[in-house]
Amino acid sequence: MLNPYFAFGVPIFLLFLYIVFAFIRKKSTVHYIGFVLLLIATFMMAFSFQVLQGLWTLEESHATAQLGKLGYAPEILWIPLILGAVLAILNLWRGVKRVKSFREESN
Repeated sequence: MLNPYFAFGVPIFLLFLYIVFAFIRKKSTVHYIGFVLLLIATFMMAFSFQVLQGLWTLEESHATAQLGKLGYAPEILWIPLILGAVLAILNLWRGVKRVKSFREESN
């Protein structure tokens, strides 16, 4: 799970997917695309947290030889988690605003 192609490849693919759907959202009037963006962001956040848990498990077992063979600084595993959290919060905020606007329109 700590393989760099897996640990960073999946978040990069999810970020690419997020950008594609964000572009579609701008060009479209479909309302549920925002929810798809939220799902992508939360999946990125959850996946990155699982990768970090794998790192923490490795650190707890004192496997310093395996930690040395990672080929990257373990601290950069936080970047996809933080990015996913920021995108998830942004989409939650947009969703709340949209629900409020729907309620105001119906009154």
